[in-house]
Amino acid sequence: MAKTFLEVWKQKGQILEGIKNAVFKQEHIEEIASKRNEVCQSCDLIDRTGDKCFMPGTQPCCGVCGCSLQFLQRSLSSKCEAGKWDAVLSEEEADALDNHINSDNENV
Repeated sequence: MAKTFLEVWKQKGQILEGIKNAVFKQEHIEEIASKRNEVCQSCDLIDRTGDKCFMPGTQPCCGVCGCSLQFLQRSLSSKCEAGKWDAVLSEEEADALDNHINSDNENV
């Protein structure tokens, strides 16, 4: 069942992480997203039509949580709610990595 707005709001950091990583692509994140996508594409819970997407028009999405796969797969601090793949980093570790990468880019 798709999440309620309040449940989604609690995960806004992970959602923003996924959106940022989808817009500003990085090779190591795309490798993780590609592996996650292989799992999702073979999952019978995938929603290709958008009926279970939390935000209309963001399909394909997860039929369990309603998240857009484009963003969910790129959020390193997110895990599959069906238990098919795990988070790579905690939300705090993902923030620290982003800060480190951003500071390195500013020094270039």
